[in-house]
Amino acid sequence: MIQRVPCKTCGDSIHPDTAAQNDGLCMPCKGGYRQRIEDGKKRREQERQYDQSPERRYWVGLVKRVHGEGAGFEGLAPSEKTYYATTCLMGEVYNGGFHQFFSNSSGSLYGYALDGLMAMDAENAVGLLLRAKERVFGDRTVPLYRQARNDLMADFEIDDVELNGLDKLFWQDPDKLGERCEQFARLHGLYS
Repeated sequence: MIQRVPCKTCGDSIHPDTAAQNDGLCMPCKGGYRQRIEDGKKRREQERQYDQSPERRYWVGLVKRVHGEGAGFEGLAPSEKTYYATTCLMGEVYNGGFHQFFSNSSGSLYGYALDGLMAMDAENAVGLLLRAKERVFGDRTVPLYRQARNDLMADFEIDDVELNGLDKLFWQDPDKLGERCEQFARLHGLYS
């Protein structure tokens, strides 16, 4: 049996031939990508921990209640509607901007999301959402039905400079929306 040796930098066990060819270093240390590997391990562990958190378990259950068998969004308690709509807004805008929020099914939750941001005292996000709504729909009401929203948005450019600027301001997260959502959920006993 071959006696493996420790890498001079990280201490991982490596084959003696590898150590001889690389001045005592494992391939990740020699190649300069050891830190990326370690960062990936940390990220995966954080994701595993998050998947077991009360917040994540609640969210998965909430999505199943809205989109699975059950009463759907209308069957949620008022605080759950607020939490769900606000979280959907955040996810859509962080993923693809306000245009994505309004053009996807989540856009039907505009009023709930706005109320949620207000309930969470997220003043900056409220202002940005109102400005985005005005930029996309003007003084018209945001339609509840996706097709109606998309019909109104048909001529609206997805790379609209003003709307993209609002996206960037939202992404800066001056209200720390994740923390506010968590506080709201705990205040209303949603994770229990």
